[in-house]
Amino acid sequence: MEIMAILKAETADYHVKLESLPYFCELIAHRLPLECYVNQLRALSVVHSVLEDQLATSTNQQILSVWNDDLRKLPLLLEDLLFFEPRVCSDNIPSIDSALSMVEKIRLISIERPLSLLGYLYVMEGSTLGNYMHQPDITESYHLGGLNGSQYYAGYKDKVRSHWQQFADKMNRVISTPALYPPIIEGAHETFIGLEKLYRSLFPLKKSNNTFHVARINPEAGNHPIPTDKREIQAALNASNRCWSEYPYYEKRYGKRGKRFSDSDTCWLATLTALDQIALQKQIDWLCRVLAARGMPSLLLESLLYYLSQELTTAVPENKGLYQKLLISADRLKLNRLKKIEEQIFRNLAEEFDQFVELDMRDEYKKIGFLLVSAVVDENNGIPEALNSLHKWLVDSDRFPDGWIAAVEKTINKATSKVSE
Repeated sequence: MEIMAILKAETADYHVKLESLPYFCELIAHRLPLECYVNQLRALSVVHSVLEDQLATSTNQQILSVWNDDLRKLPLLLEDLLFFEPRVCSDNIPSIDSALSMVEKIRLISIERPLSLLGYLYVMEGSTLGNYMHQPDITESYHLGGLNGSQYYAGYKDKVRSHWQQFADKMNRVISTPALYPPIIEGAHETFIGLEKLYRSLFPLKKSNNTFHVARINPEAGNHPIPTDKREIQAALNASNRCWSEYPYYEKRYGKRGKRFSDSDTCWLATLTALDQIALQKQIDWLCRVLAARGMPSLLLESLLYYLSQELTTAVPENKGLYQKLLISADRLKLNRLKKIEEQIFRNLAEEFDQFVELDMRDEYKKIGFLLVSAVVDENNGIPEALNSLHKWLVDSDRFPDGWIAAVEKTINKATSKVSE
């Protein structure tokens, strides 16, 4: 028997049980509160973000043969959540916790038994069939126009069955050996068990004092704290936007996913103001090392901390004293940088880079010279890979012309010689 037929038989009872849960009964009856629906979108965005990332980055050949980016549902969920954002639905912590439990297991099985990921994919992809049937219920329940707020449920629209058949054919073709079946079946069981717990937590909703969860900002951020004051959250997002605007490299290299992490990290940074200065600085120093080793020189965090302090002070002026701690921390990062290369020399080296590259590249990648010199300093300050992680991206010949690459090398050499003096 083929894998898809076995999966269908193995999960038939789960389908019936899930559809009979109060959440779906209320949805079909057009009585489901909007808050329940929006929190479903949030919880599923957590699951899909991690599952899709693990599938896309897997090295397992069977997974790579089945997966393709056309199967991604996270963009649809994020689009729906953006539509409902003005309605300010509180976060339901139990459903997010259920989603986080699922993604913890997803991350674990991606290492221990990666084929189980295809069991998860089978269930989530199969849900597009039921979702499409429920899409009119959502539109009618919340008086929506077109597909506004229901892109995820609409999925493949009227091609949902042909897409499902293509997926089924691919699964049967790739997973053709019965020895491969057990972990996939186990993954499908786990998915349904996790979804049942998630949907039971969505209706009726249990009220919580925590009205904001980091999943609202970034579905992949896990469970770290963010401010409970909406003004501080918005201030953090403003600071993140300002930093990304100042350094286009961020978006060029890390894209929308990187922006979500920048937003959630900045919200976390805002919570550090509750700590004393020493404890706060330890957290900043840790984050600085992590980011620099991943291609984000300390100058970026330094700038972000200045912006964050400004935005928070403007939003909540009565807490100005707390937010000064971020300025002190930013000044410390700056001091560590200037101990290696004094400010005017640092600036001259950074700005000289622009003289070596074409005008259009200079505008498209403004302030790259500053990041290069900062990375040289970070490496000299004992952060392994700080320079290499930036350098290897900026000298990729598939991305940049020879003149640009030569300018990168020249700036690094000059900065290195100044640090060594």
